[in-house]
Amino acid sequence: MNQTETGTAAGEGRSPLAEEIRRKIRESGRPGRTEDGRQVMCIPFRDYMFLCLYHPKYGYYSGGRIRTGREGDFYTSAYVGGVMGEVLAERLAAMAEERFPGAPRVEVIDYGGGAGRLSRQMLDRWAEMGAAGERFALTLADGNPAHRQAAAALLEPYVREGRARVLSAAEAESENWKDRPVMIVANELLDAFPVIRLACKDGRLWEQGVYAEEGGSFAFCLTALTDPEASRWLETQMVRLREGQRTEIGLDAARWVAELGGRLGEAVLLVIDYGDCTRELTAEYRMDGTLLCYEKHTASSDPFRHPGGQDITAHVDFDLIRHYAQASGWHEIWYGTQKRFLVESGILEKLAGHGARDPFHPAARRNRAIRQLLLSDGMSELFKVMVLARI
Repeated sequence: MNQTETGTAAGEGRSPLAEEIRRKIRESGRPGRTEDGRQVMCIPFRDYMFLCLYHPKYGYYSGGRIRTGREGDFYTSAYVGGVMGEVLAERLAAMAEERFPGAPRVEVIDYGGGAGRLSRQMLDRWAEMGAAGERFALTLADGNPAHRQAAAALLEPYVREGRARVLSAAEAESENWKDRPVMIVANELLDAFPVIRLACKDGRLWEQGVYAEEGGSFAFCLTALTDPEASRWLETQMVRLREGQRTEIGLDAARWVAELGGRLGEAVLLVIDYGDCTRELTAEYRMDGTLLCYEKHTASSDPFRHPGGQDITAHVDFDLIRHYAQASGWHEIWYGTQKRFLVESGILEKLAGHGARDPFHPAARRNRAIRQLLLSDGMSELFKVMVLARI
């Protein structure tokens, strides 16, 4: 499907959020042009994506429904057994021993922690580690009230002990973290930030906007660049888009990493997400970029099908994250594929030998989870891990 002509499904365009987006378009005053040369009013795609994901009442991540797991729209690595959280807890403990050896307490923040599965897995592993795990306290921060409610129930034993708490993202960002060692886990968080969409048309670089067609559906158009940093980034990476090519620039995610550093003292940030370097994300075979949408565990490339009712995401440009991180005082201490990270963290040692023929035997299920994390559909190569630190 031509992404310049994608629209909403029948009936979706009359949702409250769709009406709000149309109002924003009418009030924007921003000119755009369609593929066939018509002049239209539009908003940048970045603003459309922000409204779809984070509108305070109708946004996908704000609307009060569980978005992960079987009842949601997608799974994360925390749903593959309990191994991911276990490995992360051990790796964080090792890094804390190295970087914060004298600190009696280390705060771990699970940013965008969802319904709390990863947090619970880490807390359970620290509880098993005895004295080595007692120094860790965990804060789960999430903007979705349904996620926070589910997380509070799942983490309740640790909340009661004072080892865990659940905050909104706004509450977490308002806290002063500079007076204590902090380790932040951002597992599949950065891909949820809005992105700028750039397109090459007639040899010129444009930004993709969103306009409302007469029938009420939304579609892409071309508009002038809103943020010079987007095109400047491609220039610094010596990337020139091909005619008709589209790509995403994740400035919001990169700036979040940079601004996060300014609110912290001694800290470690561990990012896990799908993505790659700039040149790979703008390669010739990626003419349509990496934009994807998820609803009820089904993927599509149509961001206009169900505004506010589906996840909209794009691959993370780790070159861009690194650039903004280093400019703001972070330094990189590890980067590689999730597979390599897990292997170096000792996941293969967790494979259990057993003679049981029952495929639901705990050891068999655990071994399957480990294999899935390492081998499933190449995702462990697509996912990257970046560890940043501040002294």
